[in-house]
Amino acid sequence: MTEADLRETYLRWLRRAMPALLLPFLLTAVLQLAMASPLWDLQVPPGAAARYLFIGIAAATAVVGRDTRNRELEDRPLAPAALVSLSWRLLAHALAPAVIGLVLAFMTRQPWDYYLLLCGTLAALVFLFPRYEQWAEWSMRPGQGAGPEHDA
Repeated sequence: MTEADLRETYLRWLRRAMPALLLPFLLTAVLQLAMASPLWDLQVPPGAAARYLFIGIAAATAVVGRDTRNRELEDRPLAPAALVSLSWRLLAHALAPAVIGLVLAFMTRQPWDYYLLLCGTLAALVFLFPRYEQWAEWSMRPGQGAGPEHDA
């Protein structure tokens, strides 16, 4: 695969992934609307154990995303279809804490649970969202250089 083909495949994936990056904004809007409704003030049973379980699961999704990336990269070079598949899985792992946080906020009526896990999602996006340079690296064999100085 040429670099131009790889870049075009990445840009096509990126265009499709951009709407998914709006998910944290949408979830924040849903939470804000729910907090403004009179139903938000209804008493809910305390769920301290469930709260920590949900936070643990949210943190585990980012760790699983990192492990998924490392496991997939053992079989380098990756084909374009494998790069797209891995990128979607990494994006899903990065966005999962915000979704879990919204569910937890509705269960406990504590919006700070959502905001805590939203920060986790933002951190996971920084570490897991694939950049083009990573795609280029993942599509090469280990030890294979990208520039002309490595062609010798």
